[in-house]
Amino acid sequence: MSDSALSRPGAVAKSAVAKPAISKPARAGTAGRKPLWRNYRDALLGMGTLTAFFAIWQLVYLGEVFPKYAFPSPIQVATALVEEALGGELWIHIGASLSRQIVGVGLAIGLGIPIGLLLGTSATARAALLPLFRLIYPIPGLAWVPLAILWFGIGFTSTVFTICLAGIWPIMFNTLAGVSTIGNQYNDVARVFLAPRGLYIRRILIPACLPFILAGARLTYGVGWRVIIGAEMISSIIGLGFMIDNSRWQMRPDVMIAGMAVIGFIGWTVEKWGFDRLERFTTEKWGMKTPAIS
Repeated sequence: MSDSALSRPGAVAKSAVAKPAISKPARAGTAGRKPLWRNYRDALLGMGTLTAFFAIWQLVYLGEVFPKYAFPSPIQVATALVEEALGGELWIHIGASLSRQIVGVGLAIGLGIPIGLLLGTSATARAALLPLFRLIYPIPGLAWVPLAILWFGIGFTSTVFTICLAGIWPIMFNTLAGVSTIGNQYNDVARVFLAPRGLYIRRILIPACLPFILAGARLTYGVGWRVIIGAEMISSIIGLGFMIDNSRWQMRPDVMIAGMAVIGFIGWTVEKWGFDRLERFTTEKWGMKTPAIS
């Protein structure tokens, strides 16, 4: 660079100026998305685990670790499942259990979220209600079945009552935990701007608690299935629980395991296409869920 160039104020050689690196912003909703190769890897790992499970199952059957009349092979279970489906009874049992599950879990979530929000935001409510809730919470859901039969009779209402009473605790306590994790800065901003309580709940409280609410909803859904099967064995003449228990009296373990497989498949479907998608379009899209370490 020449002396004349240096003598001019503000003169800087173009070659000495480094252009700032500008990074393109990430597209919304792609921060936590897994690469395509990882999806294939996960699918292969899952298929490998399932293949090993069925192979071990078949080996246990062939080795007669348990009596063959009490331990069917995978092929026998698949045959029984097809027979029940073609006969039509399987679909009746599935419809009965699903209707009870949807209503019972829906009531538990519909009641558990508001109660959890109330407990999280009101010290008076916590002092008044938590001692009673902590007393009732440890009681198993199936312990309520005999009382439910006396109160509501055998059938739909008693089973739904038992599911709701057993499933309300996970969603309620998870919502309460979510409220307790909200930083004070959010509450301070709401107070400064004099936000109405309804707006504060809709725009701040519920979105901030959503990861905890979704986790509680998953637990409530799982509790609902565990309770409904036991309740249907005791207080129903239709449903997957009744189907499994009735097969025990008929010495049909293949039908029993087929009913269990149906429950597992329904649960997997709801997890995959229900809760996972809901998380993808809410907490993952908003950057509230940390990607798992591979």
